[in-house]
Amino acid sequence: MSHHDYVKQNMPLIGIGTWQITKEEILHKVIDAGFEAGYRFIDTAQVYGNEAAIGRILETLLPKHGLNREDIWITSKLSPSNAGLKSARKSIEGSLKNLKVEYIDLLLIHWPGSKLKSENPKNKTLRDESWKVMCEMMDEGKLKSIGVSNFEISHLEELKNNSEIVPAVNQVEYHPHFHQDDLVRYCRENDIHFQAYSSLGSPTYRAELSEEPIIKKMAKKYKVDIPVLLLGFAYCQGISVLPRTTSAEHVVSNYQVTKLTISQEDIDSLLALKVEHKTCWDPRVVV
Repeated sequence: MSHHDYVKQNMPLIGIGTWQITKEEILHKVIDAGFEAGYRFIDTAQVYGNEAAIGRILETLLPKHGLNREDIWITSKLSPSNAGLKSARKSIEGSLKNLKVEYIDLLLIHWPGSKLKSENPKNKTLRDESWKVMCEMMDEGKLKSIGVSNFEISHLEELKNNSEIVPAVNQVEYHPHFHQDDLVRYCRENDIHFQAYSSLGSPTYRAELSEEPIIKKMAKKYKVDIPVLLLGFAYCQGISVLPRTTSAEHVVSNYQVTKLTISQEDIDSLLALKVEHKTCWDPRVVV
């Protein structure tokens, strides 16, 4: 089954997250170990500043692992500063060039606002313009699918009213201390695949999440490390995950989530946690 079918059928994938990894040798090591373990999905973004490094790495690693371009899935994201008709197309062409590919499997609007200013009255127009450009580039075959990241229900509803193309994916922060159940439900009802980032709580919050008693208890019960249990919280609900690590060993151990089955009862008890801690930028304030 191709990755596109997975997304269409709302089946979870595990990807190699590359946020904050700009050293090429570390990226090389992580992607190499990932391909060896079975990963076929790489998540990057214009703002990560590592698309060109990934492009060079893939030139070496695809042949090494006997893979073709179509065997892997690349997600990138349109930077908030490139939103709108003026910059979107040019920057996406730049991403294609950096990644050394003819097409990108999935391109997301990274953020509903522009340049992170939540009150910018142009935000809505820029979102519409970016989406229009992405739809055109999908028609041209340069993008296989398009979606969004950090979009709230209000942003998704607005997009729905302005375009016939439904986002394939919404990539959002999601973990036991921050799970927007209404947003997950909305995406399911509207056939938008839900992807989780910061599943382990992002670097600033990892310790707090790992110390949660019920999470520690469950990791023991399922005989897995805490990161695998945290990934499983999303993965076992059909939500894709893209953990970021600079360690080749962790890339391999994280992949164990594909063999993990957490009971619905245990998922429900994690969903019942009443802590709400958003570790990353908050799109709820963006108009």
